[in-house]
Order: sequence, then structure tokens, then C-alpha cells
Amino acid sequence: MKRDNSRPSGHYRAMYKLIYESGKISKQDIAKKMDLSLPTVTQTLHQLMEDEQIVTDGKFSSSVGRRAVVYSPNNEKAYAVGLELFANHVTATLVNVLYEDLGSATINLPFTIELGYFQQLGNWVRDFIKAQKIPLDKVAGVGIGIQGLISSDGKTVLYGKILNCTGLTSGQFERAFGIPVTLFHDADCVALAEQTQSKNHEDATYLSIGEHLGTAIVINDRIYTGAKGRSGTMEHITLNSQNGHLCYCGRRGCIETYSSLSALLKRDENIQSFMDHLAQQDQETVQRWRNYLTNLAEVINNLHMFVDNRLVIAGELVKFLDDHAVEFINDRIKKITAFPEDEPYVERGTVQSRAVSYGATLQIIKTVLDNI
Repeated sequence: MKRDNSRPSGHYRAMYKLIYESGKISKQDIAKKMDLSLPTVTQTLHQLMEDEQIVTDGKFSSSVGRRAVVYSPNNEKAYAVGLELFANHVTATLVNVLYEDLGSATINLPFTIELGYFQQLGNWVRDFIKAQKIPLDKVAGVGIGIQGLISSDGKTVLYGKILNCTGLTSGQFERAFGIPVTLFHDADCVALAEQTQSKNHEDATYLSIGEHLGTAIVINDRIYTGAKGRSGTMEHITLNSQNGHLCYCGRRGCIETYSSLSALLKRDENIQSFMDHLAQQDQETVQRWRNYLTNLAEVINNLHMFVDNRLVIAGELVKFLDDHAVEFINDRIKKITAFPEDEPYVERGTVQSRAVSYGATLQIIKTVLDNI
């Protein structure tokens, strides 16, 4: 039931926020923390219960007197689905209003802008939701992480060279899904996933390292996009525009060509096979890894000149990056930096899988919470 905003309670949103952030709380503690009378608290709790925003969750233990009823946020109030869109497959993640990861699935589906692609993907997404036993009308939206620049309203791909999808719109997905869709830059999804999972809300620059490099800047827990949504897309800063490696954007010497996994791996390799050879101390692989980390340190040192915050290495590389590699990067930076660096600032991310699809759900849930 939708809340009747005309009903007298100026404490509705604030009380929900307190319950949400507390996880479990009693009526008495709500009254104390909000400095409200018990009758006022009771009235607002009744409204929140009627709107299915909260639930009672048993009683607190007590050795004296009556046990207080536990109030908790209703984790079944709303859900979001995140999609990680790649050239040959799509990965989905489902989260609830508490940002809890409830499940995932992957489909091998080559990307194309043909109608059949959207229809097949839409059927699969609905089947995925059904398999999780979630009513479709409780899914607030689908977020899609795409390798490309996205318009500020999340409706259009402004630049999608990797998937050749410039001009792609959220409406093309919505017509097939029957659910509201928002598009996101995949590196932004990774950054938000890291901020959420690590519970570290300090400003940071994120390098999302996978087949390609993606970068994002987070300030005050928000993606900094600038006036036209291009801030943070540092992967196309060029180090050697004349003789550098050719980038997919058409230019030479972009840092993408020095620090992505494509820059590290040979055509017939994947990151797992590379790391297997590294563990066996194969000399060619060891030298290639050292050269890659050296280049990565150069890239990071340059980026740190722009934004003097902690820098987090995230994305697919995270699960293969050990403490020794991070220490190597920090030591190299200390040697090459133009300014003294008293403390290392490079960190390893915490999200080791599905960072894009999980991160694509976060803004949708945030919007749900903001509208309570």
C-alpha cells in the first residue's frame, strides 16, 4: 500500500532511516534517539508497518520486565537487478533494499543491436527474477553496466566504441524487459560496488582493470562526472601519441594500452593461465608481470597528480593481485614521483566478482530509499 502523504507524521522518513541504519531497534530506543514521545513513535511505526516499509522481527532478550519488540526494515519491500553487459555474455545480479546480494546468473549471448537480442535478453531476465521467487512488480528497476560513456540521465550511450553501441538507449531494453532500465558506465558501477562493500567512504580514484581499463572518481560518496559526464574517464590520457600502442579509440599511447589486461596478456592467454605460469616462476612471465606492474605504477603516479586521493585497483585483476604486487607498485611510485610520498596510497579492491552487475543495482536502490 502506498503511503498517504497527507497523514500527519513529520517523522516518517527520519524514523525509517533510523530503523534502516540500525537494522534492529526497539520502540523505546527510537523514542530516545529521536527525542519523541512513545505515542508519536507508535503512530509513525503504524504508518511504516501499514506501508510495508518495516516489519516486526521478534523480541529483544531481557532478564527484567517485558521484552521489547524488534523493528527492522522490510528487506522484501523492493529489489533491483544489475546486468554486466559484455560482447559475448551477460551476467545478472539481484539485490534487495538492504543491498544484499541475493543471487546471480550468466547467459552466453553475443551482443548485437538486433531486436531479437533484446527480446532474448528480456525473457532471460524475467526468468531469472522468477527463479529467485521475486514478484516482478517489486523490482524497482534494472541497471545495466556498459563499457562506454552514458548520458547524465542514464538513457543513452554517448560513446560505445568497444561494443559499437553508440546511440543505444535504455528504451530498447525497457520495451523487452517490461521494467524501468537505467544505463551506467561500467567503471562507475565498479567504483560504487567497492565503496559499498568495503564500507570505506573516503574519496578515491578507482582503476577498474579487466580486458579494458575503466576509471572513476568518487567524491563525497558520489561519482564525479563533471559538466558533460566525461570526468574520470582517464583511460584515454595519452602517454605517447606518436609511437605508442594503438588504442581501440583510434589514438596511440592511451594508458588503456599500458594497464589493461589486454596490455598484459597474449592473444591466446587468459589471466588465470598467466597467473598459473607466474606461480611456476616462468621467467618470461615473471618479466612480463614486472614490466606490467612498472607501467601500472607510472600510470598511477600520473593520475595521482590530478587527484590527490587514495587510489584503488579494482575489477577483474583484484583476485589475482597479491600484497607483494601492491607493495611493488607503491615502492615504484615512491622512486619515480616528483613529490615526497610519506604514506602509500595504492590499495587493492575488495570485490572479486560481479562488481559491475552488483554496482549497477546500487543507484536504483538508493533512489528507492530517497523516495521514502
